[in-house]
Amino acid sequence: MIWCFYLFYSYRNNPLSLDMIVSPMKGKNEFTVTLQVKNNVGQCMVVKVSTVMNPSIKYLSAHAIYTSCLCSANKYFWDIQVSDNTALQGKAEVVPAKSICPDDEKIFPVTSYVETATQKIIVS
Repeated sequence: MIWCFYLFYSYRNNPLSLDMIVSPMKGKNEFTVTLQVKNNVGQCMVVKVSTVMNPSIKYLSAHAIYTSCLCSANKYFWDIQVSDNTALQGKAEVVPAKSICPDDEKIFPVTSYVETATQKIIVS
């Protein structure tokens, strides 16, 4: 038996909202993790998106860390294999703009904001 949970964070005063979905794959205890990061302000921002390392989780391709210009919403993906019941934490951090967003975009000035989402993963 495989359990999937859906978690959604959204607050009006936060510049980011995270939506994490963990979906089963065909392999035993293998899952695709989708983390949608939504920009809640009217300006683009540079975000660094990652998952926190966990000894119960093996990344099937790579433990990717994404950096992108976020003007509305983007989805980020990881394929994982889980050895035990565990929790996976996704993280989006607003970081200083380093030629990531186009020069003509108005950039959100805050560069120290972090939002997280945690998802429980149950294996059988």
